[in-house]
Amino acid sequence: MPYRRGRPLIDISFPFRAAAALTFYIVWPIAQLVNLVMFSTSYTNTAKLRRFKRAILVSNHTTFLDPVKIAGAMLPRRTWQTLLEVSVQAPIVGTLTRLLGGVPLPPGRSGLQRILECAETLFRFKRYLHFYPEGECFLYNQQIKEFKPGAFFIAAELNLPVIPLVTVFTEGHFRPRSFMGRVLPREKLVVLDPVFPSAYIRRNEKGEPDLDSVREFSEAVRQIMQDEINKRGGTSAFYKGRLKRVKGING
Repeated sequence: MPYRRGRPLIDISFPFRAAAALTFYIVWPIAQLVNLVMFSTSYTNTAKLRRFKRAILVSNHTTFLDPVKIAGAMLPRRTWQTLLEVSVQAPIVGTLTRLLGGVPLPPGRSGLQRILECAETLFRFKRYLHFYPEGECFLYNQQIKEFKPGAFFIAAELNLPVIPLVTVFTEGHFRPRSFMGRVLPREKLVVLDPVFPSAYIRRNEKGEPDLDSVREFSEAVRQIMQDEINKRGGTSAFYKGRLKRVKGING
């Protein structure tokens, strides 16, 4: 069933969870094969994910197949992946997305509150909750856009580490789009060290996270990710701008 606004964000019934597991382990290998053919996808430091029973994951959003790549980093475990509420409302795509672990993120502060309200349930069934804090997909981008603070506010409220996952693109041996060069970049997903809210978050007299400190937290993580791209020589030669939204799929 697709998601309907106002309904629970996740379905934890046994029939749905059984269907979700079956769907994931059928669909993921096929989608990952496409990823490998297109981008020669590789991974670095995935063992760092095994150290935490609960964590918030964030990554730069660079291709339409990012959810497939992200899911591959923690196999055989699976992760929840947040996405635009509209993306899980389409009858067929919405149902498939939910079966694959998609969690609708309602807009505004109320959406974050709904995530917090069901956080205990989310982490009872899966270790990780993933966000794309740029809020949009920027195709093959290596200059990470400003982060929205939602994921970091949730990490602060739940006192969970944020584990950055950063996609780095390289060109291959020949000049991009030349006769022997690649039309698409090679991609590597790098798992970075966790960043803890306690290093950045200040709280007001009510014990609530100070929003300026949440923004500082988000910017610090963004800069760590950008530094990793720069260190590894990430190329912007393939950059194509923001991925266009398609009604009923991603917008």
